[in-house]
Amino acid sequence: MLVSAAALVILVVVGLVWAIRTLYVVGQDRRRSWWILPAPLVVTAAVAVVMLVPQVSFLDKSGEFETIALDLLKNPGRVAEQLEIGPFDIRRTRVAPPDEVYFIDNDSMFTTTRGWAYSPTGTPSGFGDFSATHLGGPWYAFTVVWRD
Repeated sequence: MLVSAAALVILVVVGLVWAIRTLYVVGQDRRRSWWILPAPLVVTAAVAVVMLVPQVSFLDKSGEFETIALDLLKNPGRVAEQLEIGPFDIRRTRVAPPDEVYFIDNDSMFTTTRGWAYSPTGTPSGFGDFSATHLGGPWYAFTVVWRD
C-alpha cells in the first residue's frame, strides 16, 4: 500500500512539473522542445506496467493460509493475530469446532466483517448474518453483517 501511495505521489509530481513546463514553453517561447514528450511516455509506461503485472489472488497464497489453519486446529485455544500473508493483512483468526478456521481481514469495518474460511468438510457454518462463496478446495470467502 505504501509503495502504491509513493508511486502515485511521484506520478502526480511528474505530471504537474510536465504540465507547468509545457505551458511555459508553449505559451512563452512559442517553440517546441524535445523534453515535452518523455513525461507522458513515463506515465504511460508506468500505467502499462501496473496493468500488466498480475495481481496476487487468495488462492496463490492459500498454501500459507492452510499451514496456519492446520497449526491452529492442532493446537486448540491458540490464536493468531496481526498476520501478513503476501498482500493480505489478517486482523485475527477464529477457530470454530470441529474443523473451521476463519481469517478475518484487517479491512473489515463497522458492522461488516470479511475474510476467508478454511473448512475441509464443506460450506462453513458461520456466525451472525453469514454468507460464503466457495473459492476452491477447502477455501471460502465470507462476509458477515452484524445487525442489532
